[in-house]
Amino acid sequence: MNIIERIEHIVAEMPSKPAFISRFGKIAYGDLWDASGKLAAWIDKTQVDNKKPVIVYGHKSPWMPVCFLAAVRSGRAYCPVDSSMPEDRVLQIIDKVGNPLVLSTEPLELENAHLIDELKEIIKNQEIISKDKWISGKDLFYVIFTSGSTGLPKGVKITMDNLEGFTQWSRSLGRELEEEERIFLNQAPLSFDLSVMDIYTGLTSGSTICSIDKELQQDNTEMLDYIKENNVSFWVSTPSFADLAMTAPEFNDRNFPCIKNFFFCGEKLTVSTAKELRRRFPKSGVINTYGPTESTVAVTDVVITDDMLEQKELPIGKTRPGTKIIIIDENGNELPQGKAGEMLIIGDTVSPGYFEDDEKTKAVFGVNDKGERIYKTGDKGFYGKDGQLYISGRIDLQIKFHGYRIELGDIEQNLLAMDMIKGACVVPKKRDGKIQQIAAFLVCEGIEGSFADRKMIRNFLKEKLPEYMVPKKLVFVDSIPMTDNGKIDRKKMEASL
Repeated sequence: MNIIERIEHIVAEMPSKPAFISRFGKIAYGDLWDASGKLAAWIDKTQVDNKKPVIVYGHKSPWMPVCFLAAVRSGRAYCPVDSSMPEDRVLQIIDKVGNPLVLSTEPLELENAHLIDELKEIIKNQEIISKDKWISGKDLFYVIFTSGSTGLPKGVKITMDNLEGFTQWSRSLGRELEEEERIFLNQAPLSFDLSVMDIYTGLTSGSTICSIDKELQQDNTEMLDYIKENNVSFWVSTPSFADLAMTAPEFNDRNFPCIKNFFFCGEKLTVSTAKELRRRFPKSGVINTYGPTESTVAVTDVVITDDMLEQKELPIGKTRPGTKIIIIDENGNELPQGKAGEMLIIGDTVSPGYFEDDEKTKAVFGVNDKGERIYKTGDKGFYGKDGQLYISGRIDLQIKFHGYRIELGDIEQNLLAMDMIKGACVVPKKRDGKIQQIAAFLVCEGIEGSFADRKMIRNFLKEKLPEYMVPKKLVFVDSIPMTDNGKIDRKKMEASL
């Protein structure tokens, strides 16, 4: 069974089970299937021969997964656009996709934007679309737009086969739970590929997806109450989001006994975050994963053990079946164990490339002599003696300062080695495009940022790092700011200097 067939099978078995719930409503599997089938028929009639991806605009509405499935059942990919995006970015994406049809769960001032309330009426008398219209195999399933180095978004194309390979593996991760216990947390916006982990792992396993909206995430107490009320068992988020939750002392297994698995992706999981989670949830699994959008969410996993918490850095695990990762130097030569270089992903979940952008595609994608797809990640990593993969930063997070090449992630890891530092982000302070100094934003416990505290931190770093890598500016903050996608907002911190 492919993904759509698998969901169809689950619908037949449990039509009344909630598939997706949020503060904007909920929808059962049977209703999800019925509505998406009728909407798919309407899309096919209105689009005729236009097979371009369908834009789905909104935020955490249960009708967003309806629109996703409707698009692929009509034979077209979908492109999710979150309403939290700036208007200019939304228009850039719509223009790039080139399809005037927009399905919208929220008001959008566009001529061809169809609001869901309108669509509910339109599809009342529609017949459910026939199975022979569905996408399959190498057809595009979705296109997710990410930030581009030129300032313009780039669309990552993911096929049915890519997603099928991912979900076959992702359903095997974590502690197995009974059917009624399987409730996935959806933290990330549905336009961020981390959401694919909870949405499609959830839907293809007959689970319920509990989605928390942006506004709810601004109130930690209310958000945690909502998670608790809905008995979330599979926590899926960035590590930074877990740090935010842990600012509440009551976030522990006594108050949240249903959480059995923590899945992390999207950014680096630190020892300090994992250690605190293991302390608060000693019986729950902490699973670290890694993978860029271009390789369909994640391609490695590892269950974090207490022994690993004694290390300076945590592994990102071993590759999933169908994927291998090799480490290469700047000349493309494969490096041996222990040597750090760029991580090259080879496998069946690697994207066919960027949407209508051959130049960017050719720069980072390729095919080897075995016909396997390859993606150059831009991430720096190495294989440890334990056979596990470790990530040591981004090649593009390297800076050159006073003639020295510096890894900002190296400074961050050494800062986090201090017990009183709970969060750290290091950024360059620039003037007229030139780096003037290195600054570190710190979340601390038990110190106030006095002159003596700053001196102590710098002296500690001087024992670990060369003088030129020790930040001259230390900024003490209550929390590290995050983007809407739940990643550390480095640009915001750099702009504040």
